[in-house]
Amino acid sequence: MNRILSMKGVLVLTLLLVMTLGSGTALASKQAGAASQESLTRLDGATIVTDTNCVLNDSPISVFGSGFRANEIVILSVVRDADTSIIWSTGSANAAGALEITKTLKTKPPSATSAIARWPGTGIFTIEAVGVSGRITTTPLIFADEKCGAIEPHI
Repeated sequence: MNRILSMKGVLVLTLLLVMTLGSGTALASKQAGAASQESLTRLDGATIVTDTNCVLNDSPISVFGSGFRANEIVILSVVRDADTSIIWSTGSANAAGALEITKTLKTKPPSATSAIARWPGTGIFTIEAVGVSGRITTTPLIFADEKCGAIEPHI
């Protein structure tokens, strides 16, 4: 009798194992069609970096990005606080989803040029890139009047 009960236990355990492996295989098969460039389909795949972590007034700054869709339009801005953002530029990603935007910062930029962006003031602020597909990415940047490292961060 004990032998029959132990065989039933082994049989039930085997059936559970087969069902578990079968359902796992069925779920895994859905991923076979996933794109090789996952950053192009996920909205959290974009990143930006700057060519420096501190920039002075009247000086150039370059922002590099990746993970956007091919030829996607991206808006670059500086977030000063919860109510104030300064739009610096719009640009388009290339065929690989990467972009480079270079601007010279001025306190009062002329309105007729696209190579100059508005100086946000001294402090540490967020640089934000938003793509038209909904991708959003940020990076911090320190703005200094005289020399980098000579400011108090705004907390």
